[in-house]
Amino acid sequence: MRLAFILAALALAACTPRDDAALHGCDLSAEREVRFTSEDAPDIVTARTIGPSCDRAFGLYTVASAEGHPIYSWTAPMTRVFGDLFVNSNKEEMQSFVERWSAPKIEHAADAPPWPVPDYVITTLDRATYEDIRARNLPLLCHLAGTGLETCVFWEPAAGSAGHFLDRDVHDISGDQHDPD
Repeated sequence: MRLAFILAALALAACTPRDDAALHGCDLSAEREVRFTSEDAPDIVTARTIGPSCDRAFGLYTVASAEGHPIYSWTAPMTRVFGDLFVNSNKEEMQSFVERWSAPKIEHAADAPPWPVPDYVITTLDRATYEDIRARNLPLLCHLAGTGLETCVFWEPAAGSAGHFLDRDVHDISGDQHDPD
């Protein structure tokens, strides 16, 4: 009887899946409050990596209103956009990166370069829309979107939504803006 119990316990243990992702995974996150859509109520930025290991993780960057309504999201495979940073780093280094990543720059569209945009800036907007957003000086939220790349989205209060404004080169992953001179 005792032997049957031990054999049954061993068989059960052999069938139980190991949770290697919990031990070695790259499920990391950081959250921060920012003043993007309103000065009166902070929005919540969440930067998250999800994957069985950091070299196979994808990133999810979200912004939600103070009430929890989704405003903006961005996702990509992390090794594709951040390269060796995610291939050769340990979980603690990745958590430090995610903490920094969760801190966007809040700027205003009037500070963006005038049309025609310089070579270090890419926008999918037409000239009239780009210049309208700049003229109205809408708020921008800018976050890292790759090694040497920052994405900026604008807040359109009339529509109650965020839209892609531009991508621009940066010197490094700390978010320093490219200096064209």
